[in-house]
Amino acid sequence: MITIIMAAYNGQEYINEQLESIKNQTYRDWRLVVRDDGSSDKTVDILKKFAKEVEQEVIIKVNEEPSGSAKRNFARLLQDVQNSSYVMFTDQDDIWKKDKIEVTYNAMLDAEKKYGSKTPILVHGDVEVIDGSGNVLAESMFNLSHIDSNSELSKIIIQNHVTGCTMMCNRSLSAGIAKYLSDDRVIMHDYFAALYAAVFGKIIVLERPLLSYRQHGDNSVGAKNNNNIFYLAKRLEQGRRSYKNAMKESEDQIAFFVSLYKDEMIAKKFVCQYELMKEYSVLNRHSKIYRIIFYMKKNVWKKGTIRKIMQIIWG
Repeated sequence: MITIIMAAYNGQEYINEQLESIKNQTYRDWRLVVRDDGSSDKTVDILKKFAKEVEQEVIIKVNEEPSGSAKRNFARLLQDVQNSSYVMFTDQDDIWKKDKIEVTYNAMLDAEKKYGSKTPILVHGDVEVIDGSGNVLAESMFNLSHIDSNSELSKIIIQNHVTGCTMMCNRSLSAGIAKYLSDDRVIMHDYFAALYAAVFGKIIVLERPLLSYRQHGDNSVGAKNNNNIFYLAKRLEQGRRSYKNAMKESEDQIAFFVSLYKDEMIAKKFVCQYELMKEYSVLNRHSKIYRIIFYMKKNVWKKGTIRKIMQIIWG
């Protein structure tokens, strides 16, 4: 069985379409676990109605104390279901392709057959970007945002390329990260999952859209055209401080990761990964020249010309 987890909050405008797309999946052996973060609209009523309409199990939990963010809500959800064989993540406002579960699950089974079920495995893929009305803005977020699907740690350490709503994690991955995701040093649940899989396991990339990702005003994280002159102008306006803060958050997350998994990395002979992450976590203590040499020597570069320019100027 596939366990699908959904973090919900005031989602009445779009959640019906997401639920219908889950109901219409070609793969039928799933259950849905939802945590509502204190919605003031009809989100919970819509979920309860959906639960009565489908044959699959739907578990609805309402947070007595709102978590305040999708990351913390997903952290609670993953702790709820971490012993599930396979976990998929869903936002409340997207639309899944009909074969999303089937395609992702088959890729997971192939990976476990090759690497073993005890290996932490993350499967993810591309998305089609739509607006609030469902009009297609981009056929591929990978292409729009110039996302590097290279799964090497040297790429993921500085720039997450995993879109959480496309992820499937096996039990070995979920169990390894579940209790740490709510920590403030974790930037996002998908980023932390990608780091864990890159160090201890495998990341499988499906080079096709698995869903329609809705880009609208309420999104906290969205698709960006990182080679667009207007995006560059906005980033330049935000300035050096904003970029430095983002890099500091990235380094803090890596420092937290190292503090958690240092012994495991060394015991499993992932020494190179440990040394890379350890050095990256304290880059801000060193000079700009030192940092640029590190980026060049370790091939730790962001994807896209504009990102690389900002990394050199402000990184």
